[in-house]
Amino acid sequence: MDITFNIGGEAGQGIDTIGDLLTQVFVKAGFYTFTIKDFESRIRGGYNFTQIRVSDKPIVAPVSEIDLIVALTRDAIVGPRGQLKENGVIIFDDSIEFEGLESCHYPAPLEKTAKKVGGNARMMNAAALGAILSVMQFPFELAESTLASIFGRKGEKVVSGNVAVAAALYKMTQEKFSGKCTQNLAGLTEGPCKDDFLVTGNRALALGAMAANLKWISAYPMSPSTSVFQDIVDNANDLKIGFLQAEDEIAAICMAIGASYAGARSMVTTSGGGFALMVEAVGLAAMAETPVVIYNAQRPGPSTGLPTRTEQADLLFMAFSSQGEFPRIMLAPKDPEEALDVAVRAFNLADKFQIPVMILGDQYLADSVKNIPRPDITGVRIDRGRVLEEGSDPEYKRYLLTEDGISPRAFPGGGRTVVSSGNVHREDGHITEDASVRNAMVGKFMAKIPLILEHLQPPRIYGPENAEVTLLTWGSSWGAVNEAVNLLNEGGKSFNQLHFCDVLPLRTDLLRKTFEKSKKVVSVEMNATSQFSSLVRMETGLSVNHRINKYDGRPLTAKWIIERLKQEGLA
Repeated sequence: MDITFNIGGEAGQGIDTIGDLLTQVFVKAGFYTFTIKDFESRIRGGYNFTQIRVSDKPIVAPVSEIDLIVALTRDAIVGPRGQLKENGVIIFDDSIEFEGLESCHYPAPLEKTAKKVGGNARMMNAAALGAILSVMQFPFELAESTLASIFGRKGEKVVSGNVAVAAALYKMTQEKFSGKCTQNLAGLTEGPCKDDFLVTGNRALALGAMAANLKWISAYPMSPSTSVFQDIVDNANDLKIGFLQAEDEIAAICMAIGASYAGARSMVTTSGGGFALMVEAVGLAAMAETPVVIYNAQRPGPSTGLPTRTEQADLLFMAFSSQGEFPRIMLAPKDPEEALDVAVRAFNLADKFQIPVMILGDQYLADSVKNIPRPDITGVRIDRGRVLEEGSDPEYKRYLLTEDGISPRAFPGGGRTVVSSGNVHREDGHITEDASVRNAMVGKFMAKIPLILEHLQPPRIYGPENAEVTLLTWGSSWGAVNEAVNLLNEGGKSFNQLHFCDVLPLRTDLLRKTFEKSKKVVSVEMNATSQFSSLVRMETGLSVNHRINKYDGRPLTAKWIIERLKQEGLA
């Protein structure tokens, strides 16, 4: 079973609620789900949609073909109609005037039934759920329990009203729907998936940060990063986390650096335009060797760009942000499950090496929803690095020169005088312009890099190691490319995927071996200039043979990738 639903309409019509209801029904039934959200940068109106893919096998990406469309506006019929599979179904509110639809499509009295049976037009979402499940002959009992769990906090009256509306549309559709849905789920048994924990990439990052003992977060709201800040703030009182919505991004990162200097694990969240304002402070964190975690949920630029869409175009900007030369770590999780682990590692690495650690997400990762195994955070290991216990030490040197470049760290108020500076400084933290000290401190920075590389994860190979063609990927592009590789190999081709989560510093051992084995290496990136390919060449001298780029703000799909490979004569 592999079904894709597209629920479309204007912002404010309850599209997300219908999507949440439908997703929860299938999760309760034991199936894998994957949801993406496409919305315009406006509060009301426009054409927005939620796309939900459901399968009895694990899902790692969306698809472009649709089995069933639910339309709350005329645009929601016209927009995705070209993607509808043969014999697919469109359910639309009967107030929409639309001619020329095949008999299998169904004008349903969604709003009328919501008002008549539930007494509230906002119950259209429950009506839509009833119609969808009835068209597919899906058992109604799971819908009833899902409505109760989602609306339970609003009281019994709201629950019973929504259940009644959904049941009415379910029965009405059985009587009036004259078409035949190719996705008949009448004999559906319990699915194989026991992973009932639904999470977005942003929520997973927030959970990981809290599991890593985050103690300070500051941010200026900027989509698509804001929900990380919101999720953490929602739990801040219980977990004793300090937080502040700052007046701008400069203040946000400077507050985080200050909190880290005082000993608190600290984080800032933003998108590319906000990070542009943080660049000078990144240099301050580097010079003062003060750890800080920075999350950039990328969106298309430059300037405001497409604020609610996705792209991977900030890689080189972040890799070389701020003046001067200093080590930094950049991590790019491939999916929500990895995002939680990346958040924990980011804080440990920042503390261990006393440097900025940057997490690169994007709108696709931030807002996509999937069910994953329920995280067990009892085994999370907290590594604060080389931290001194409290005690008097009048000779303490914050920037003591060591073989690996990492100095013992003390926090103010612990019995030692801690001097830090954004200027070149001596071992004791006081400013100097001595040439030999400058050389020593630059050497201190660079001495960390070999040890950092030892602590980073190598890239992973998916598919046969000796494949003829390698697709090179990083970050959230993993899922669609992984699915494309599997489809190509099932069709008799010879493909694999070399994927990076830890993108800087770059581990080159497996990279070089893969380039030697593959006849062709193809980068697949969500940007126009193949930025990761450029980074690879800069670090290794290795050139990527072919490049596939998508930068329209919409996520990758396996079908799109395969079509592009065929156009290039590679598949």
